[in-house]
Amino acid sequence: MSYFSMRARLQCLFGLVVLFYFGLNPIHAYAWSNVTILTTNDTTAVAEFVKQLKIEINEQSGIKVNVSKNDSGLSINIPKDTLVVAVGTQALSYAGNLDESTPVIGVLVPKSSYESILKESERSPDRFSAIYLDQPFTRQLALIRAIFPNLYTMGVLLGPVSQFQSNDLQSAAKKFNMEVNIRLVNKADELQSNLEKLMMSKQLLLAIPDPLIYTRETAQTILLTTYRHQTPVIGFSQSYAKSGAVAAVFSSPKQFASEVANTIKQLPKDHVTLPLAKAANQFSIEINRQVARSLDIRIADDAVIYQQMLKDEK
Repeated sequence: MSYFSMRARLQCLFGLVVLFYFGLNPIHAYAWSNVTILTTNDTTAVAEFVKQLKIEINEQSGIKVNVSKNDSGLSINIPKDTLVVAVGTQALSYAGNLDESTPVIGVLVPKSSYESILKESERSPDRFSAIYLDQPFTRQLALIRAIFPNLYTMGVLLGPVSQFQSNDLQSAAKKFNMEVNIRLVNKADELQSNLEKLMMSKQLLLAIPDPLIYTRETAQTILLTTYRHQTPVIGFSQSYAKSGAVAAVFSSPKQFASEVANTIKQLPKDHVTLPLAKAANQFSIEINRQVARSLDIRIADDAVIYQQMLKDEK
């Protein structure tokens, strides 16, 4: 057999292999061929999210991913057939000024901020969606129940932004046979007095995100006050647990990236609407066992707590 004959056969065989491979693994036609990740800063969380989303939407998907940093609020040119992923509240606010036909998914954004921007921008929720930074109340209460099976009352501080979630919190608490003692904080100088009043009843403190109450400046005061009263705190971020809360439930930047990628890949071509805004399905827990020991609280292994939460959240 000649060299050229052998080469021709090999080329033919290679062609059949390629045809077979792509016949079994077709390149999907997605709703958008371009994704623009809109950011306004370079925090660790944002950088981790962007990196992971690029990995999740790999080259085989046929989707081109661009990153656009806009820290000035200037107008942005977005090509047609592009989905915008706005990372953070400020980025989502800027995205609200885009043409109403441009689909937008917000991420690392509190529910209250999303709803405010949605209302202000007058966008349609099926073209301007989000995956909330907040965890569902049922998930937070499931964490409390898994750690404190015999606890039936808790304290909560709500501020100007979070107080509108009061009814949802009370409704979720009823499902777990829990009572919630709510103190409203309308001004910064009301924080300490309301916190002290909650501490008088020795209740667990469930931290609900609010820009007036839970800030970098107030974190140390709140955690030291609760520790002095031997009152456990359930936080809403990994850093809050590491700083002194007994535990926290949260979704990591990588988990948010995975959820956004799944949303994009699950929408077929010509599908012009987005899923409505919701909380992340994936979540993690952080338990500060040193603080737990100092409060004489015994907590099961993380895996046991996690599985119990999955069961109770349903």
